Amino acid sequence: MKISFLIHTIYGIGGTIRTTLNLAEELADHHEVEIVSVFQHRDIPLFTIDPRITVVPLLDTRPLAPTCEKEHPGHLTPAEFFPRNEARFKEYSKLTDERARAHYASSDADVVIGTRPGLVAYVAQFSPKGAVLIGQEHMTHNHHKPALREEMRPHLDAIDAFVTVSEGDAAVWREHMDLPGTRILSIPNSVPEPTVTPSDLSGTTIVAAGRLDRGKQYDVLIRAFKKVVAVRPEWTLRICGWGPDKERLAATVQKHGLNNSVHLMGPRSPIEPEWVKGAIAASTSRHESFGMTLVEAMRCGLPVVSTDCDYGPREIIKDGEDGFLVPVGDADAVADALLKLIDDKDLRHRMGAAAITNSRRYDPSSVTKQYADLFAELGAGSTQRATPAAPAAEAPFDPATAPFIPMADCVAHEDGSLTVTMVAPEAAVAKYEGLRLVCTPFEGDAQERVYPFRADGTATIPAGEDFAEGNWMCHADHPASGRRVGILARAVDQRGSLRVADRIDPSAGFRHLVPFRRAPKHHLVLRSWVRDVHAEAGNVDVSLRERKLTVHGRLIGPATLGERPELLLRRRGERDAQELVLPGTRRGERGFEVTVPAAAVVAERRTEKDAWDLWLRPAPGQEPVRVGRVLDDVVLKGGVFVYPEPLLQQPRPLLLVRRVLRKLLRRPQLLVRVKLAYDPDNGLVLHVLDK
Repeated sequence: MKISFLIHTIYGIGGTIRTTLNLAEELADHHEVEIVSVFQHRDIPLFTIDPRITVVPLLDTRPLAPTCEKEHPGHLTPAEFFPRNEARFKEYSKLTDERARAHYASSDADVVIGTRPGLVAYVAQFSPKGAVLIGQEHMTHNHHKPALREEMRPHLDAIDAFVTVSEGDAAVWREHMDLPGTRILSIPNSVPEPTVTPSDLSGTTIVAAGRLDRGKQYDVLIRAFKKVVAVRPEWTLRICGWGPDKERLAATVQKHGLNNSVHLMGPRSPIEPEWVKGAIAASTSRHESFGMTLVEAMRCGLPVVSTDCDYGPREIIKDGEDGFLVPVGDADAVADALLKLIDDKDLRHRMGAAAITNSRRYDPSSVTKQYADLFAELGAGSTQRATPAAPAAEAPFDPATAPFIPMADCVAHEDGSLTVTMVAPEAAVAKYEGLRLVCTPFEGDAQERVYPFRADGTATIPAGEDFAEGNWMCHADHPASGRRVGILARAVDQRGSLRVADRIDPSAGFRHLVPFRRAPKHHLVLRSWVRDVHAEAGNVDVSLRERKLTVHGRLIGPATLGERPELLLRRRGERDAQELVLPGTRRGERGFEVTVPAAAVVAERRTEKDAWDLWLRPAPGQEPVRVGRVLDDVVLKGGVFVYPEPLLQQPRPLLLVRRVLRKLLRRPQLLVRVKLAYDPDNGLVLHVLDK
């Protein structure tokens, strides 16, 4: 049987994309599966796609691609067959109408599945004769405007089945939409067993994930976490995802003074390695048709605190058994539930174990069986087809010519060692005798590092290996055939890297190796930091009223921290760099604290984009060391650790006269901002910029 999914795009990240891939991959065990992606907006999908699945993009919208069709005359003409009241109507066009119609005019699909309202309309109008037509509802009945529901009525009446992801929503559709010829039912989304081991729940991190939009109400979670961190300051909140609400949420974090405790991590794919870094998962949505992130977190062993919104959470979470359900919009209730789990370790572990057990009902095999039963009940595949030709005999395997696209998982362990496990090609170590893991530096002439793959497909990089500082590419190397290919990363478990600060000896230098999945091609890359002496930045406190920034940190390595350490600000871009020296204070045996008055750097401004590197002189006569933050799992901190920016007037000649003239002429005040941020090497830099 051939099954065709029609989706807006398979190249992005989101719940609909994830669950479509989960279902398609499971169906591919027994059927021919294609995913028709209306738009292709990037070269490589963010999710890894099973090679058994055929991906068919209909319209190329990659801005830099020579085949980009965004300015095609047909794409500048409004769509005629896509519902006008659909939220994405303006993205569709006469050209998308034509491409979808043309694809299915020559299709031999037995089942066609539309994954959003407008695409259900396409399925109803364009699908091949005799195919079973199914519409999926990944939102809810009440989420859609009445005008769209009425516009969709004839299309829903033309399909065979309409599948929601919660029984609560299916009941609402059945109550309000009379469709005697269409079966309305619910089948939940599927979530596979994680490729990483479950969380041990011993950390102090709360994790949330999803699209950054107002419907997710992350502002409620941030307000709740403010209450949590007031009594449990060692806990942090990580929010993974992207979306239109990012800037507003960043402002909310800064408004509540939580920039040291709440981090917007950006998109993370796959998400499971992020869930297992947490001890608790949280969701504060206003509405959830299903709640993919809840099931993902539960499958990773996390108890969940979620709002009791329509409809999915109350069908997923067993309140008091594997998580807590709290009223929508109630930040106090969210905080109380989080604190209950934080303060009761035994409860946290009981709920985490129950979460693993209870979430197994969403395994793809179980969900796929429900779809397979539906296909059969609707008569899919009952039409006779010509018997396919027998497959040609496989040619003898030749490692020198066979397709070789190595893929691996990587785990960073608590002791600093790494394990790389080959997951593709199947039985790679047996087929490619002598296969080795070879790590080569992106830059410089450091010697490559070589580790043999064992018979079980694993290679180990011992803790403390001599990797020069910088990025290292991981290759699968087969000496006999001379083939060396970059390894694609499936899942990278960084939990051991997250806890490196607990492992190192603060009186000695360190080597810190962090594996990560490098965009855009998802290669496995290692980031190495090597420091004899290091000033590790910690919290940064910013007073906008007093216009000052205070950096806290600790000295690591065989150096003595004096009572009055000094912070050196070195201007970038000059051979004999100008330095500003600011007094610091010692805190404990190795801690330091330095306050930077924003006016001090603004007064020295020379260009539109001044930049000052931060260095610490631990004691008089000692060599200064760079101040940065490297002892965790975040490889690029620039967009994750974000701080408020004091605003000041730029000192200028005749400032008083200029101020009077500006008021008379009603011109805006000219301000500069002082921004503390991390550079690509995670060193702290102070920028002075126009507002």
